Amino acid sequence: MFLPRRFLSISLLSVFAMAGLVLIERNLFGVRYFSERAPEVEFYNLWHALVALSLSLAVVQGFTRDVAGLGAPVLRLASRRELSICSVAWALAIAMALLFVADPLDFSLMAREDSLVEWTSAVLIFVACGFLAAAAVHQLSAARSGEGRSAWVAAGAAALFAAGFFVIGMEEISWMQRVFGFATPEGLMAINKQQELNLHNISTGLSELLYYTGSFVLLTLAPFLWLYLRKRFNRGRLAAFAPSILVLVASAPMAAFNSDNWSMLPTQMMVMMTVIMLLVIADSALRRGHWREFMLLTVGAILIVGIQELFVLKASELVRLWDPTEYKELFIALGLAIDGFETWSRLRSPARKVLVEPAVAQDENTPPLGGVLETVEQRRPEAA
Repeated sequence: MFLPRRFLSISLLSVFAMAGLVLIERNLFGVRYFSERAPEVEFYNLWHALVALSLSLAVVQGFTRDVAGLGAPVLRLASRRELSICSVAWALAIAMALLFVADPLDFSLMAREDSLVEWTSAVLIFVACGFLAAAAVHQLSAARSGEGRSAWVAAGAAALFAAGFFVIGMEEISWMQRVFGFATPEGLMAINKQQELNLHNISTGLSELLYYTGSFVLLTLAPFLWLYLRKRFNRGRLAAFAPSILVLVASAPMAAFNSDNWSMLPTQMMVMMTVIMLLVIADSALRRGHWREFMLLTVGAILIVGIQELFVLKASELVRLWDPTEYKELFIALGLAIDGFETWSRLRSPARKVLVEPAVAQDENTPPLGGVLETVEQRRPEAA
């Protein structure tokens, strides 16, 4: 049985480290660790960031050592469409950062309620919801046709994701409260920080941390882990739900848009682990001579560092300290939409029910199957 001991051990150590930092800041500085606050560049803050960097390196290295016996990940060349999607996402991130530099007020106005950013985020999440709902209906039909327990499981998983994304999308636009103009119930108004019809503003700091952590796990960490694990575990319809490297790269700009939550260890580790994982995949692409993919991934890693540094050093110029997180949520929504489409695409027809990799990784001297964005081998799932 495969057990990533180093990865789990360092992850547990990170939890203990965060607990220690919570105690330090509460007892020595008298502040709530998970509160929204402006980032600072003092000795303690630099030491805090160094702890985050050390743990991030240890987590990624621990996992790569855990999976060393499984062989190198099988990579393929990205298609033009995939490269275009990723390039557009990164160009959009650069444009957003430049907008902040040029005019912090316009940057803030774009992030307000009912703005283009908020509605685009909601629409993309509803797109993901729609694709997964369609996948659930298709798999339910397949299950009723006698295609086995795996079809029932896939239908349930798709329906669960669709329902979750629907709730997230509706929370994003406060359940269309401002569209239809109905009032917030009195009981909710008393506890909601923005007096809106939503749940996430009851405890904004905690809800944001949970949402951003969950998004990082699904859109960044899971695709990276799956690169190494799919040769061993890629069987059955549930493999269709595994996010691809396209999802990771296209949504990776989300890691760079932090300000009010930058001081927390989970936020810093998510940013640093994203950069490290992009560089690890870039190294794999370079070893196979895939220069376009190498350049895209390397430039992306550099941009995350640069944009995040911008929002840390220039935080005092933000009109609202939390404005960057509104842009962060746009890239999260983009990743969810791509992931929803890919899952639906893999499950939509009998000939493409499972997305799998070749059973044996190629030798370095073998002509490559391709580069960074995943290869598809069409195969019918085993009957449950």
